[in-house]
Amino acid sequence: MTTDRKRALLMITITLIIGILIGALGVGLWGKQTRRGGKPSANGRQDGKEAFMQRILKEANADSLQAKQMRPLMIETMARIDSLQMETDNKVRSVINSFEEDIKPILREDQLKKLQEFHRRGRKDKEVK
Repeated sequence: MTTDRKRALLMITITLIIGILIGALGVGLWGKQTRRGGKPSANGRQDGKEAFMQRILKEANADSLQAKQMRPLMIETMARIDSLQMETDNKVRSVINSFEEDIKPILREDQLKKLQEFHRRGRKDKEVK
């Protein structure tokens, strides 16, 4: 084997090893992130609210007294937002159901089932978040 050929083979081998290492690190990081952000816990929404409040307090650079005064206001505001969100979700669901009823005579049975399944998947995704 010539020197150039040995050098080329060495470079290919090194590239392969680096690729394998990068791939393994990528899979490890992806797995770690999936475990961290995977299925939401029962109180996942509450944890998210607490994290959001901490973020607001941090951005405002609030001292402990200000944080103590702000916390009830933030909780009340988030409750109002949740209420509005539920109300809006119910209205949207009603509009979608009405739409499905309106297009029933237009679509074939298999098309209608496909559309209804699409809407159900969208609802499930929204409930998980």
